[in-house]
Amino acid sequence: MDLEDQLNVEKIVRKSKTSFFWGMNILPNNQKRAMFAIYAFCREVDDIADNEKISKKYKKIKLKNWKSNIDKLYSEELAKNFLLRELLFSIQKYNLLKKDFLSIIKGMEMDVKKNIQFPSRKELNLYCDRVAVSVGNLSIKVFGIHSDIGRNYAKYLGRAFQLTNIVRDFHEDFLRKRCYISSEHIKNFRIKKKLNELPKSPDLQNIFQLILNEADQLFLLSDKTALNLNKKKIRTPEMMKLFYRSIHKKMHMKRINFKKKTRLHFFEKILILLKFFYRR
Repeated sequence: MDLEDQLNVEKIVRKSKTSFFWGMNILPNNQKRAMFAIYAFCREVDDIADNEKISKKYKKIKLKNWKSNIDKLYSEELAKNFLLRELLFSIQKYNLLKKDFLSIIKGMEMDVKKNIQFPSRKELNLYCDRVAVSVGNLSIKVFGIHSDIGRNYAKYLGRAFQLTNIVRDFHEDFLRKRCYISSEHIKNFRIKKKLNELPKSPDLQNIFQLILNEADQLFLLSDKTALNLNKKKIRTPEMMKLFYRSIHKKMHMKRINFKKKTRLHFFEKILILLKFFYRR
């Protein structure tokens, strides 16, 4: 059953075509198994929030069910499906915290409760911490890092990744009637808070670059923090950072065609992998 469960979880990860797959795949088996389970969980709850074919009411029910599932895992009740069994393995093996799983679900609930548009800086930081930093907090425990330095590293990386996503996914979010550009940016550029008019604004490109500049500073902070961590333990997040930084670089200081999602092509990914292993 264990092997079949692992293969089913791996299918979810492979199907997502995430660049993170390469970083997770270099891990020792138990760590890889845990990271795949965490990623698959994130994929499942994110898909609920983004599914336009189901009502908000049903989304809330499905996310509430996931909260219940997490509660049951920590009560050591019998896990009923392959993903829950793999999550239970991960929780028990690496002492993962319940609050981090629940925080991720709360982030998805923020998307479901309302279409987020022009959040305050406080709300944006909360959203980033829930949907990205909480994932980092789970991940560093799997990597064997239990220090405040490690949590800071996860915070910098998580926020950098999410800010990069805000720019990269702007058009997809726009079509879902969402916009994660902070109200502060909108106010500073004296733009009306009208979502439909935003793509036409001549200042949109400037706002994109401000967000990417902030992400760049967070990447640099993660670099400095990484110097105080065991290099062997952060091989995977450092590889993930290379992939995200490459996406970031394709947008930073450039005019962005936001209707065409910025991606890494196959050979770009191979080149990143070669550079990563060569520098090790």
